[in-house]
Amino acid sequence: MIEQLRAGDRPKLKTDVVVIGAGTVGLVTAVTLAKEGLSVVCLESGLASQVEEEHPLNAVVHSKRPYDGAAHGRFRCLGGTSTRWGGALIPFLEGDLDPEQWPIPYQDIVRFLSCVEAQFGLSPGPYTVEELGGFASSDFVPRLAKWPAFGKRNVARLFRCALSHLPSLQVWLNATVTHFEVNDERIIRLTARSLDGGKAVVEADEVIFAAGAIETTRLLLLLDQQNANGIFGPDDQLGRYFSDHLSLIVAHLEARDRTALNRLTGFRFERRGAMRNLRFEIAEASELRKSIPPCFFHIAFETDEKSGFNASRNLFRFVQKRRLPPPSVFFNLAMSAPWLAKAVWWRCVEKRLLYPDTASVQLHLVMEQVPRPENRISLAKGRTDPFGLPLAEIAWDIAEKDHENIDRAVTAFEAVWERSALSSVARIVRRPMRNVSQDLAGSGGIFHPVGSTRVGKTPRSAVVDSNLRPFRLRNTTVLSTSVLPNGGGANPTMMLMLLAFRCIDRLTQDYAR
Repeated sequence: MIEQLRAGDRPKLKTDVVVIGAGTVGLVTAVTLAKEGLSVVCLESGLASQVEEEHPLNAVVHSKRPYDGAAHGRFRCLGGTSTRWGGALIPFLEGDLDPEQWPIPYQDIVRFLSCVEAQFGLSPGPYTVEELGGFASSDFVPRLAKWPAFGKRNVARLFRCALSHLPSLQVWLNATVTHFEVNDERIIRLTARSLDGGKAVVEADEVIFAAGAIETTRLLLLLDQQNANGIFGPDDQLGRYFSDHLSLIVAHLEARDRTALNRLTGFRFERRGAMRNLRFEIAEASELRKSIPPCFFHIAFETDEKSGFNASRNLFRFVQKRRLPPPSVFFNLAMSAPWLAKAVWWRCVEKRLLYPDTASVQLHLVMEQVPRPENRISLAKGRTDPFGLPLAEIAWDIAEKDHENIDRAVTAFEAVWERSALSSVARIVRRPMRNVSQDLAGSGGIFHPVGSTRVGKTPRSAVVDSNLRPFRLRNTTVLSTSVLPNGGGANPTMMLMLLAFRCIDRLTQDYAR
């Protein structure tokens, strides 16, 4: 059941679990728990959809370098970020999890891979490529991320039947959580409000924060402030070590065999519309791990905005957003009919996405940022949201060490590529490091925020424990990429989904007792 909190509404709700946030992980968690028989209330600050690219309630204060992910890549609506999500799902390698930082065994996380794959219609199977055109290296390993079909990326669309028919699930839209009441290390009551004056009070046995990395951190900071700073204040860890992946074009590939390059690096199509794409990560046992943080290289192409590829991609994106494409999309598709015909042949026969003939092929590096305690989220002083609550203040910057790490990583990968069989397919033409550094100086992150509610062993060094519970809250779980203590060598969404299913498993077992 989906409701919208409106002026004059004063519902008082009691439930087993309340989930704050109906985005990618929040909706998956709420629906799955409800299917397991628990009563669930899910509170979503936004409405059924978000048309604009920036939501006014996502306003923040920047005290250092602007962090682009504060305004972009965040969506308050049913489905949240999944309404725009690219879809790459791939677990971290075990070597990305420093046992000094991660209190959860790797196998205890990845045992839920089949749950995530089934949820998004992905085929089971490995993520590492055994053979790749003769590529062999002890330093870098080729892997293939799995991408759900466009129709399965938006979780609001994926769960449309469950949202209408699950009797134990209530989703309240336009319901921004504004107040928490804590007693005996438990959140016993929380309040959500609408901008036009509606008010909902919820009592729940379990509270799950799934509002995205920045907003989840802000809400926990508000919770602490509203309860005499006695929950997180004593340790001063909440909000610290906020970091992101750094993404840069570090070279272009000069094709020696363009067809072979396309066949090697183009998106691979699988059954039911799922896709795979290639990346290279630092191998588990590589000595490079002593001098370079987790990272991955991937190959992409750049083409004209009016190209047939961009037109077809835009068409699918409108489908994902459940909106009608404008006439220009269909016009550009019609103008690109020759390429489109070849692309269909490649799709059906080669099982690959065809690069446009005029496209330039680029090598991208995505690297974990050096975690630093001074990079943090806090509550702004003197700047408030429409509910009168402090905005999030983000102090984020890039260290000189990050520049050095990027240079070392590119040098290492270039050497491996040139020694491998792939050098016969394309030559790496590296960009001058000064140009890469200039790009990094203007970088604002790539919307993979981690660290600000990080998991760990003690409250002196972390915010949540191995069950993702804050150390001084016994009925609360944090499900956000902010619990990841480092960015790893892959997109963080899969790791968050795995942790979500681990949480679901724990809660359903607790309620079964």
